[in-house]
Amino acid sequence: MLKLNPAAIIEKNRLSSDGVWLILLELNIAGLTEPIRVVRNNEDIFWNGVPWVAFPFELGEMNEDSKGELPNLTLKISNITGALQQYIEMSNGGVDSSAIIRVVHSKHLDLDIPEIEETFAVESLTVDVNWITVNLGPDFTTQLRVPADRYMKDFCPFKFKGYECGYNGLDESCDKTIDDCRKNKKNSVRFGGEPALPGGAYASNHQ
Repeated sequence: MLKLNPAAIIEKNRLSSDGVWLILLELNIAGLTEPIRVVRNNEDIFWNGVPWVAFPFELGEMNEDSKGELPNLTLKISNITGALQQYIEMSNGGVDSSAIIRVVHSKHLDLDIPEIEETFAVESLTVDVNWITVNLGPDFTTQLRVPADRYMKDFCPFKFKGYECGYNGLDESCDKTIDDCRKNKKNSVRFGGEPALPGGAYASNHQ
């Protein structure tokens, strides 16, 4: 689950760039054959093989109850045009619906893997003339990897030139090994593998 306001995560991980981070919202409303896909932007974009329509929406901060209850997130979608309200009314108020929030970079829309992706269940929904307010909670219907991460000795899981990698040199590819990161990229401080791990099934991706 997200631990920070998504906008704060974007700013925290920002590198110098002439592009911008874009937040994509995919609403899977029960009863509709196709999801609603919108982007918080001033123009439509095309990403992952489908169009995303520029549409105003806001993400609130992650709320976590002091009693240990699971966190939730508030999503506010503009209802000035009433465009989405008709779909919500057709879906029994959004019951059994879900939302996927993704973050992509405007300069890398050719990549189909988002920098951040989180799936939520729609817990409640209210509508007024200005906003559709959606309370999002954990979605336990998605399949989760257990354990959540796979730790490898000599393989970097980061996307080359992504914000976690941080490499901004001239090379156009990377073989994901510590040797390449250290000798060719001079970027081993950002290497995403675990060189200190002992040998094992996932210890190394090369001999």
